Amino acid sequence: MLRDPQHNRIALTTCRSIRKRIRATRQSLTPKEVTQDGAIVGLLMDKADKTARAVLTLVARDYSEDALVLARSLAGLVIDVRYLTAANDPDRFASYRATGREARRKIAEQCGFAPPDAGAPDWEDVKKRAKRWTQGGAIHERAKKADCLRLYEYAYRHGSSFEHSDAWSLLTYEPQNAKVRDNVSHLALLVVAYALVQAYRAWAQFFGVDEKPTQEAIKKEFLRAFPAGL
Repeated sequence: MLRDPQHNRIALTTCRSIRKRIRATRQSLTPKEVTQDGAIVGLLMDKADKTARAVLTLVARDYSEDALVLARSLAGLVIDVRYLTAANDPDRFASYRATGREARRKIAEQCGFAPPDAGAPDWEDVKKRAKRWTQGGAIHERAKKADCLRLYEYAYRHGSSFEHSDAWSLLTYEPQNAKVRDNVSHLALLVVAYALVQAYRAWAQFFGVDEKPTQEAIKKEFLRAFPAGL
């Protein structure tokens, strides 16, 4: 079914509203002092907000395929946020930090530089933790444990066709199929709205925020633009 451009304009407005509401709630209710793990959650939420804004900009300018690529990236980030906050398990955060440290170390060495923490004595543990986080199929397992399989199946895995330039993803570049871009835009907007709602739930759960008015408001806005859900 081809999407109506007017429907996408409504969905775009809805995504902007959801993003704005979540951002305002975070600014007003985030604790003044947070733990190291809490800081990670906050920074990931900041990145989710920025990526969502980028997707909405691309959709508004008719860069549908590129928007879906970024929406897939947002989905992956939100899966990680949900996984990190789904259990009171500091070990998950330790493995997540280890993955980042290992990635920075590899790129620094590749470019001929020493990483900032090159002298740290825990590199063997870092390598083991990073391998567990990134090994094949790990993101699917994180999605399953965080109850995010829909986000994985419909956004992350499906979006890989556009991410990796599979032949199928080039369909919309053919002149006779240009109209299909409205569907791609719709999917990108749906992923953004759903991912932001899931990210907000993770943030609220982690910081013990019971902000029911915000939860009810974003749920109503989401269902008004996407009644079928994800």
